[in-house]
Amino acid sequence: MNLKRLFYTILITGSVLSCAIAEKGHNIEVKVTGLQDTISMLAYHFGNRQYIQDTVRIDQDGRFRFQGEERLDPGMYMIVLPDQKYFEVIVDHNQHFRIETEMDNFINTMKFENSQDNEIFYDYMRLIGRENEVIGPARAELQDPSTTPERQAELRSKLAEADAKVKSLQDEIINQSPDGLFARILMAQKEPPMPEAPLKEDGTPDNDYMYQVYKRNFWNNIDFSDDRILRTPVFHAKLNQFFTRVLMQIPDSIIVEADRLVEKSRAHPEMFKYVVFFVTNTFERSQIMGMDAVFVHMVEDYYMTGEADWVTPEQLERISERAMALKPLLIGKIAPDITMFAPDRKPLSLHDVDARFTVLYFWDSECSHCKRQTPLMKKFYEKLHPKGVEIFAANTEADRNKWLDYIKANGLEWIHVNDPVNSSGFRDKYDIWATPLIFLLDEDKRIIAKRITVEQAEEIINRELTN
Repeated sequence: MNLKRLFYTILITGSVLSCAIAEKGHNIEVKVTGLQDTISMLAYHFGNRQYIQDTVRIDQDGRFRFQGEERLDPGMYMIVLPDQKYFEVIVDHNQHFRIETEMDNFINTMKFENSQDNEIFYDYMRLIGRENEVIGPARAELQDPSTTPERQAELRSKLAEADAKVKSLQDEIINQSPDGLFARILMAQKEPPMPEAPLKEDGTPDNDYMYQVYKRNFWNNIDFSDDRILRTPVFHAKLNQFFTRVLMQIPDSIIVEADRLVEKSRAHPEMFKYVVFFVTNTFERSQIMGMDAVFVHMVEDYYMTGEADWVTPEQLERISERAMALKPLLIGKIAPDITMFAPDRKPLSLHDVDARFTVLYFWDSECSHCKRQTPLMKKFYEKLHPKGVEIFAANTEADRNKWLDYIKANGLEWIHVNDPVNSSGFRDKYDIWATPLIFLLDEDKRIIAKRITVEQAEEIINRELTN
């Protein structure tokens, strides 16, 4: 190799290395006209929450910069400005770019240098803005009763045209850059394609078949090996839609679908972690009766087996204890037996009650909510006791005399028991943290319903008696 060629080789190699070094870390330069001498924050989405990544000072010309030696996790970021104003940018593989915009109109004045992803993103946003100017008034006019059929047809045509423009641009973006983050976001938001509904024997559409197809294909547009989608609002929204609106709210059905989704999520550790956390957390907090079965399943199958390796030993102990406290109280389980003491101090056991339905009623004579529920319970008992309903009223207070005085004063004639020193362990067995607390049991003492009101107990019993 001659000296001249060697010089060029060194020069080219040096240039490549310089570019590689320059592209390490992140460097996002911003200029916002109409803004000066204040603070800006760089925040990112994670699930349905937002977290602050960095805070910088804005100079008198509206210029500021977010930079660092470490690369940012790819995702949808927010540049937050005073007065709760912000705009979003995509941070993907390229993390060195410039932004210019104006304070009074972010979207329409937005310009990027060295960020094709964001140029595409804002072109799309501008199209959405233009089409919304058509869609909003058209929908409002369609809802007006005075709109003529001819005009309604025109408006529907306008709406279809606007929708077609948006879908066309979405498809173009997805086809041109299928691996880009914004393309992945658009794909994730697309509904799965549906076939024409087959007809049942009576000639009506088979909606159950269509539901099964929709449910089966719901996740087709998510690449579970790509965790970038976690740092956008899209994946969390789809999880929420699937588990609260798509699936029937039946614990066994949800458990089956949760396990299927967890298996899909194993394609990436962060996706697995988020799906397991989401399902567990959602059904621990669910207000729908019986959904604690999903929580218990998730804890037993993923936390107590050691797969949820992100939790600390202390967190694992707490969540495991909670699941094990709830497990004996799941719908369909035989209610834990408790032996407490009648007014004559004789022991009485819950499982010895011979009745078609047993209402297990934990109460306190001084509890304000109990004072409202107990008179209703008395009317309930008078109506349904002749039909095979018994009440096992477990008083939770320590003062025996107050308990007995209340029973006598109010003429309460069902089974009464009390355990002032909690020798039966009733508080732990039934997860009692407030009163009143009502469980409804069948003749085998299986739990039919729990944490319900007197009115709900009556409704359930009447329905069971009718069936």
